[in-house]
Amino acid sequence: MYREDWPPFLVPRHIVACLVVVLGILTACSQPSEPPLRIGTSFWPGYEPLHLAKSLGLYDDYRVKLIELVNASDVLHAMRTRNLEGAVLTLDEALTLIQDGIDLRVILVMDVSNGGDVLLAKPEIKTLAGLRGKRVAVEDTAVGAILLDAALEAAGLTVADIEVVACTVDRHEDCYSSANAVVTFEPVRTRLLNQGARLLFDSSQIPGRIVDVLVVHAEITETHPESLQYLLGGYFQALEHLQHQPDDAARRMAVRLGITAAEMLASYDGISLPGLSGNKTLFAEGPESLQTTVADLAHYMLEKKLLSEVISVENFIDGSFLAD
Repeated sequence: MYREDWPPFLVPRHIVACLVVVLGILTACSQPSEPPLRIGTSFWPGYEPLHLAKSLGLYDDYRVKLIELVNASDVLHAMRTRNLEGAVLTLDEALTLIQDGIDLRVILVMDVSNGGDVLLAKPEIKTLAGLRGKRVAVEDTAVGAILLDAALEAAGLTVADIEVVACTVDRHEDCYSSANAVVTFEPVRTRLLNQGARLLFDSSQIPGRIVDVLVVHAEITETHPESLQYLLGGYFQALEHLQHQPDDAARRMAVRLGITAAEMLASYDGISLPGLSGNKTLFAEGPESLQTTVADLAHYMLEKKLLSEVISVENFIDGSFLAD
């Protein structure tokens, strides 16, 4: 009860002590018991639902921190140096990390590229065969090598028939200006097509070969189980928002990629987002399963010398965090 003899700006010590205790209890209740998950991302429409979840207030920094890096090479480096608990990568990039001795678990298939990855050339180069003797810019990652190799094979060419220019994705537009062609993906694909680039080859011609996944270090599945379920729960809610309110979702996501909302929605024409039910199907056993895709891709990469040795993927896939 308020007493007139207490100064208006003072509160008795025993009340202060009680308030401190209560606030401490409330703070402890509001803070998660696990350290925050640091998840590395780069620029690709298939990864944007994670950032959409953040925009919608579905993630807080106490449990999930999205670490934005400029290209896949930086994400791979951060995973190797353990500066991230997890990352969004192409499946082939994840396999290269396993080859390097990094023990990973795939907990989510984010998307399958069905035209979003492309080989674009200057307008005067009208066919793939026209790349002979030309400068082709490509990022030094397995996914770049896979698309370039498939395009050259379709043209009856080999890598010896062109001049390869190493170029990270954050420089793809500059490299396109100085080279004759570039292997790239959204959103650079849209920007270069708007500038008049010619589309010579895309990932729809190699179905199922470029798959994006969310991976975490193996021990994170044991140390951060609640945070992983929280991460995936927010992601699937963001996909629901994209499905039911596409204009609002596109407006939120387009800003980060530097394209219009209409271009953002159009970019998903070349990307399949499997969602929760699709992921459950992929993580189940069967001929269309993720396990089959992993085995086929590992065999292809070994054959094309993108892997130097046979790798074990026995415990690579973990679908236990796909909540009902």
